[in-house]
Amino acid sequence: MAIFETSEQLYSYISELFEELAALPEVQEALESLKLCVRFNHTMPDCVMTLTISDGTYTISNTGTISHNANDHTTPDVELTMTGDVAHKFWTGELNVMGAITTREIGISGSLGKIMRLSPLIKAAIRHNKKRD
Repeated sequence: MAIFETSEQLYSYISELFEELAALPEVQEALESLKLCVRFNHTMPDCVMTLTISDGTYTISNTGTISHNANDHTTPDVELTMTGDVAHKFWTGELNVMGAITTREIGISGSLGKIMRLSPLIKAAIRHNKKRD
């Protein structure tokens, strides 16, 4: 059974996670010098989200930085494609990301170097999720 049955559940999970992360000083510090646009293409359930980080901040809204609007025409620096279950493992630290890229559990289009700039945010999300449990 899939962790997320609908795209709304997946979007809600990731949106809530980013809202909680935005309040953490370590995340604010990590974002200060980051300028990046990442599109997350999810399958099972189908859901497209775009994360744009600029000027040390990001916002979460349906029409803003993170949206699950498949018609979002923002040109991303990197696109990641994965199932909803892999996305959950990605943000909770249950996944070896480099291994998942190698085995194509995560498809990547664009510079791997650019996606590695998200590392501080991913690490903060993992620590935060472990505290939630």
